[in-house]
Amino acid sequence: MYKVIKNLTGFILVPLVSSATLSFYKTAEDFSRREESIIYLLTGIISYLVIRLIISKIGSSIMEFAEVFYHELIHTIYSVIFLKGIKSFFASDAKGGEIQTSRSNFIIELSPYFFPFVAVFFSLIKPIVVEKYHGYLILCAGTGIGLHLSSVFHDLKVKQSDIDKNGILFSFVIIFLLNMIFLGIIFSLLDSGYPRIMEFFDDFLENFRDLIKFLTKKFID
Repeated sequence: MYKVIKNLTGFILVPLVSSATLSFYKTAEDFSRREESIIYLLTGIISYLVIRLIISKIGSSIMEFAEVFYHELIHTIYSVIFLKGIKSFFASDAKGGEIQTSRSNFIIELSPYFFPFVAVFFSLIKPIVVEKYHGYLILCAGTGIGLHLSSVFHDLKVKQSDIDKNGILFSFVIIFLLNMIFLGIIFSLLDSGYPRIMEFFDDFLENFRDLIKFLTKKFID
C-alpha cells in the first residue's frame, strides 16, 4: 500500500516534471548562445566519459570504485543535511557500496540519482571567481556532469534497492524532476550567476501555472 501511494503521488507530480523540463530547456538554450562556454562544458562532459571508457577497457576498476564512492558520498551528504547519524560507510568496485544511518527518507535514498554534486560545487563558486578562470570552472562543471550521468547510467543498469523501496514510478519521477531542477540551477549559474536562478524558478512556476490552467480547461470545462 505504501508503494501504491508513492506511485500515485509520482503520477500527480508529472506536470511538475514537464514544467521543470521546459524551464531547463530554455535555460540550456540561453547558455548555449555563449559559444566559448558551451565548448568548455561539452569538453568536460565528453572528456570524463571518454576517459572512463578507456580506463575501463584497459581493465582497471578505479573509475567504478570512484563512482561507487561518489554514490555513497552523496547519500552521506544528504544524511548530514537531514541530521541523520552515520553508522557506517562502505564502498567497493566489486561489492558496491552502502551506508548505514540512524534513519532515512526518500530524498536521502534517491539523492545520488539526482544531485550532481561536483557540477553544483564548481557552478556555485564560478560567480565569485575572477573571470579569467571561468572557462576552467565550466570545464570542471562539465566533468562533474559527465561523472553524474555515468554514475546514474551504471547504477540504473542493475536493480537498486533505493528505487525499489520507494516505488519505480515515484522514484523515476522524483529523479527526473530534481535532475531538471539541479541542471537548471547549474546552467543558470554558469550562464549569468546567482540572479539567473530566480529567473529559472520564475519560469518554472509560470510553466506549471500555464499547464494546470490548460489541463483544467481541457478536462473540467
